[in-house]
Amino acid sequence: MKWIISHIVLFLFAVGANAQTARTNVSQKSILVGEKITLTYTLTFDSKSKKPNFIPAVGVLPSRLKSKTGSLSNAISDNIEVETPFKDTLIKGKKQSTWTGTYEITAWDEGKYVISGPKITIDDSTIYFPDAEIQVKLVSAKKGQDIYDIKESFAEIPDEPFSFKRFFANHWWWLLPLLLIPLIYWMVRKVKNAEKHPERIKEMPLKERTLLAIDALEKSKLWEKNRVKEHFSELTFILRSYLSSRYNINLLEKTSHETKLLLLQRGLHPETVRVISEILNEADMVKFAKSHPDEIAIYKHAQLARQVVAETSPIEFDHAE
Repeated sequence: MKWIISHIVLFLFAVGANAQTARTNVSQKSILVGEKITLTYTLTFDSKSKKPNFIPAVGVLPSRLKSKTGSLSNAISDNIEVETPFKDTLIKGKKQSTWTGTYEITAWDEGKYVISGPKITIDDSTIYFPDAEIQVKLVSAKKGQDIYDIKESFAEIPDEPFSFKRFFANHWWWLLPLLLIPLIYWMVRKVKNAEKHPERIKEMPLKERTLLAIDALEKSKLWEKNRVKEHFSELTFILRSYLSSRYNINLLEKTSHETKLLLLQRGLHPETVRVISEILNEADMVKFAKSHPDEIAIYKHAQLARQVVAETSPIEFDHAE
């Protein structure tokens, strides 16, 4: 008799447990650094219940590194980055309904990560989704090909004594316009003073200086000299310098994710921030994932940089005083 009663209790417990089922799924359990995957959370529940309440994470997902022995790190990692806004759907049935939430994520460092399962509330119950586990690997280096890090700015510490001649030879394409501006200004002022007709000379606007630098970079065609990484390094430096001057913030030492958050705080339109993130992420892919964009993609990102400058520059009038 006791055997029958115990089995009935177990059966009723199983039925009650199945009334609310939380599942976690990743589209790939092994990825390369910078590769995007989909993380999906699914909850099946009684249709009589209220709509589940879920607070999505923004920016990064909390995770822990897992060692080869299976132990988890005590430190919370922020290497799992959310690439696109969280999306959720609710499908109602006669007896059961299904809620699904989806992230598109990536990782920027190798290792085995355990993504902590988030919680969701329904009626008066709190349910935790199972943890997700992914293995992140670096792209295998090609035999005979050196690996170079992308330069985030020009403020490198050289291995040999600084040489102005060598520095100018490598960066003349953007230094020359900057040197010519004060020279032209001085010459115009000298002519005007000689004619005794002084006239105020306007400094070249930030927008024009930035577009001029992008044009000079594009004309140098560094990718044809197997210097794709240097091209994207210079492009992101120009873009970060422009945004830093335009919004009075320092973005030269910030990560792509920190840059995105700071620009959103400054009130930039989300679509403009998305375009900026696309340019910075492409540069990160060249650095970390050893991406090799073709010439069309290179021209595209240069044009996107011009678009950002145009959209974020104030309206200028030809005859404004």
